[in-house]
Amino acid sequence: MRKFLAIFFVMIIFFAGCSNEEPVEVKTEKISTNDTLTLTHDGKISLSHELMIHSNVSGTVLEKFFKDGDEVTEGQKLFRVGNPETATELIQAKAKLSELMTTLPKEMAQKNPVGELQAEIAELQERIKSLEEDSTAGTVNAPITGQMGIENIRVGEAVLANETVLATIGRINPAIVRFGVSAAEKNILSTSQPKISLKFNDGTTYSRAGKINFVNDTTAEVTFDNPDELLLLGNDVQIEFDDVKVSNVLLVPESAIQQRDGENFVFIDDNKTAVLKKVSLGGKLGNQFIVNDGLRAGDSVVVEGLTNLREGTPLK
Repeated sequence: MRKFLAIFFVMIIFFAGCSNEEPVEVKTEKISTNDTLTLTHDGKISLSHELMIHSNVSGTVLEKFFKDGDEVTEGQKLFRVGNPETATELIQAKAKLSELMTTLPKEMAQKNPVGELQAEIAELQERIKSLEEDSTAGTVNAPITGQMGIENIRVGEAVLANETVLATIGRINPAIVRFGVSAAEKNILSTSQPKISLKFNDGTTYSRAGKINFVNDTTAEVTFDNPDELLLLGNDVQIEFDDVKVSNVLLVPESAIQQRDGENFVFIDDNKTAVLKKVSLGGKLGNQFIVNDGLRAGDSVVVEGLTNLREGTPLK
């Protein structure tokens, strides 16, 4: 009897605790189907007509002769690539040659034998010539006139000949924004001809519309005319696609998705209570996923405040 009463009181305390659980404040969005929608992608302003710059020799970047984002002219020196030990040897050899060339006239004036000294000078000159040829081979010049990118290799980094990308060079007018796309998104954007705009971080919209081009199956780029260079290299922006035509597609925001053991779940608001639902997702459209199964139009999914949620949590 005592054991029964103990269990009874524990259950009372447990359910009392459950009923007094503080509601968690969340933000929800309703799932709906639309004939048109707006897609967004975050990205950075990049150069158009980009070329990748490589070195003809392997080694280490010893010098860099420009600042990231600089405008350069064709043939302008950009990098010197080589071996740090070789560079040090060249400096030391030149210093030694200068010393010997100062000593030679003095020895000749005193009518001392200078044969060995002259031979040493000749040998140093040949060595310096060889080292300078190596140094010249490691000089990388601008292939075209244009603007340097902002993600370039740094001094001291290792380089493989004709493989390592040292830098990119291109044009800031037009400017482009690259981003990844899914197969479903590529198909929809290719056929719906949406209006494309660019928004800055302060919420303002760039005055010129963009044109989309698909680099491959997973990468797209939007091009904007930039005659006044208001679009600055490296700036974070958002690309917005308006009036994207879809047909009976159910979408869920990416921010609502939780992954557990390789499967996708969302919390829905069911009469102010959190209910966990497993969902099957299709392709991604901007910051949303196509829902194949698990949700219905009208469901309210939680998109903010997910950290403290569990099944049955009261919602505010």
